[in-house]
Amino acid sequence: MRHYTVIMSDLAFPEGPRWYDGYLYFSDMYGRKVFRYREGVGVESVGTVPERPSGLAQDANGDLLVSSMLDRRIVRFRDGEPETFADLRELCPGPVNDMTDDGHGGLYVGNFGFDSESSDGVMVPTRLVHVSADGDATQVGDPIMFPNGSVVTDGGTTLLVAETFNCRILAFDIADDGLLSNRRNWAVFHEMQTEHNLEEALGSGSILPDGICIDRDGALWIADAGGQGAVRVAQGGAILDRVPAPEGRAVFAVALGGDEGDLLFLCVGPVMGTTDPEVARAGSLIACRVDVPQAREHTSAIRASSRRTQDGTSAA
Repeated sequence: MRHYTVIMSDLAFPEGPRWYDGYLYFSDMYGRKVFRYREGVGVESVGTVPERPSGLAQDANGDLLVSSMLDRRIVRFRDGEPETFADLRELCPGPVNDMTDDGHGGLYVGNFGFDSESSDGVMVPTRLVHVSADGDATQVGDPIMFPNGSVVTDGGTTLLVAETFNCRILAFDIADDGLLSNRRNWAVFHEMQTEHNLEEALGSGSILPDGICIDRDGALWIADAGGQGAVRVAQGGAILDRVPAPEGRAVFAVALGGDEGDLLFLCVGPVMGTTDPEVARAGSLIACRVDVPQAREHTSAIRASSRRTQDGTSAA
C-alpha cells in the first residue's frame, strides 16, 4: 500500500503540475493562482491569473508560461506579473487548457473546442496550436476531441496527447518547424462505437485520460478523469501500475519530480459533476513514491544550450 503525502489542500481545482528546477509548479484553476512547492520550503505563491490558469510550461530562458483560459492567452511570468506571450483568440474556439514545451522554447497548446461560458456546451473536435519561441502561433495536426495532457518524447520527435473523450492517447510525428503528421493511436482504453460521442465516453466506465507525464522507461502516468485514480500505461495500452484516488475523488493531472524523480504528484478533486469548483474548495495536491523515475527531459538540455548561445558562448 502506498503512503500519500498531502502537500496542499483547500484548493478549488489543482491542475497543470510541472517539475522545473527543483520545484513543483501547479495551477489552482478556479482559485486563479499559480503556486510552487519544494520539500523543506513548502508552498509559495507565484502569481495570479484572473482568467483562470491551467497548463504550465517554460520558455527557452526558463521563465514560467501559463495558459490563461478564458481570454485565450499564454502569459509569461516575470517578477511576479503576467505578460502576454501569445494571443490565441483567433486560433482557439474554446478556453486554452493543457500544454507542453516543444523542446525549442515553444509550446503545444490544447483547447476545449467550444466556448464553455456562452455556448450550449456541445463539444466538437478542435486542433492543437503550436506557439514558437517568438510567440508566433499556428494550428497543427488533425482535429482532436478535447485534447488534454501532452508530452514530447523520443528526443523531441514525437508528441503524445490525451484525447480525453475518445478514451485514448494519440501520437504525432514532430517536424522541424513544429508541424504534426502521422497521427496514430498510442493507447486505446475504449473502442468508441461513434467517435466524438461524449455520452458514450462518460458512460463507458473507461479510463478518461486527462493529464499525463512520462517516466524513464517510456511509460505514461495518466490521470483518469473518470475516477479510477492514476494508471501507468505502456505503449499499446497495457496497464503496468495503479495509484487509486482517495475515496470519492478523481485525479485530473499528474507529474513526476522530486530530487530522485520518483515522486508522483497528483492533482485531486471531486468526481466530475459532483461539486461546483467555483464554490467548493475540495481539491488537493498529494504525492506518493513510484518505482520508475521521471524521464530526463530533452527540454532541459535544449534550454541550457539556448542560454549558452544567448550568453555568447558555444552551444556545442
